[in-house]
Amino acid sequence: MAGFAELVGLAIANADARRQLADRAATDPLTGIANHRTFHERLADEWERARRHGRPLSLVLLDLDHFKRINDVHGHQAGDRVLIDVADALRTLVRAGDVVARVGGEEFAWLMPETDAASAFAGAERARAAIARLRGPGGGGLTVSAGVCDTEHASGAAELYALADGALYWAKAHGRDASCRYSPAVVEVLSAEERARRLERSQALAALRALARAVDAKDPHTQRHSERVAALAAGIAEVIGWPPERTALLHEAGLVHDVGKIGVPDAVLAKPAALTAAEYEQVKQHAALGADIAGEILSAEQTAWVRGHHERWDGRGYPDALAGAAIPEGARILALADALDVMTASRSYRSAISWEAALEECRATAGAQFEPRIVAALGRLPRPLLVPPGGPVAAERRPVTA
Repeated sequence: MAGFAELVGLAIANADARRQLADRAATDPLTGIANHRTFHERLADEWERARRHGRPLSLVLLDLDHFKRINDVHGHQAGDRVLIDVADALRTLVRAGDVVARVGGEEFAWLMPETDAASAFAGAERARAAIARLRGPGGGGLTVSAGVCDTEHASGAAELYALADGALYWAKAHGRDASCRYSPAVVEVLSAEERARRLERSQALAALRALARAVDAKDPHTQRHSERVAALAAGIAEVIGWPPERTALLHEAGLVHDVGKIGVPDAVLAKPAALTAAEYEQVKQHAALGADIAGEILSAEQTAWVRGHHERWDGRGYPDALAGAAIPEGARILALADALDVMTASRSYRSAISWEAALEECRATAGAQFEPRIVAALGRLPRPLLVPPGGPVAAERRPVTA
């Protein structure tokens, strides 16, 4: 009997071990929800069942907005914690028979049998609201974009996924933090060739952004300066009525506006005292050089914003001494955002000033250094945006004679 009991015990243990192996093979090891392979198997099965019985089937694809920034700024462990929290939030929303899976780095899928697109869209909005209630690293909020499609528009499981992905891309390209329901009249479904082209641009922009961060990192006082300038510029653009897609382009340009400083000697950038006239001339070259570098990736308009971010309303700026409306509007916004971030920073030879004092300084120079309308827009921004967290930033130092 003892031998038989041992055999039974071994059989049970082996069955448990096989079940555990099967579970591991079917689930994402980080989040514990279904993985990419399992999801696509279920998608094929549910598509066939929906076709056979004439029942609806919907798919929601969700992608965390700006997730790379979390990994870059806070580290991959913080990013992993965010992914776990998002998966847990999605678990609370799914019904029996639904499938929720992690299908990419920061991309999730929610398969909804017996559900039409309108109900799936409502589910996507609930998911966005649930994720918005989560707190990211440092207490910041999280947002997600979603694409929705159902069997009405697709002829197969692969097409259902492609159309939901097209809707997701549309949501992200039009400002993020939104759900988009697929419609052939609205959503552009990108060809593989076009996706590859846009991916190539995205990768090139990421490399350019890494170079800009390296410039910021040369001096501890400039850490994350470009990120704060980009956020502040986007906030000003929104106040004066720029549409979301154009604001996003300005944010891109803001992230790399100082990339030309890669050509300025470190000894000049990090000099702990006022610059000589010759050194200041070296610093001034960065605007034109940055435009040349960024021009390989950004649009012509964005490149003009980078080149002109040190022009002045009265025409006494550089590199082209443009004045008034001749300065591209994006450059005028970047000039103000850059100066505000500089004024609220500390340096070894001078202290930062308060945001109230910085705002008054901007108002005092409106009509000379800055466009008055843009200064007025700055005054309508909330205080937290005026003094972004992340440490002090470097100033543009005025020259002195040696």
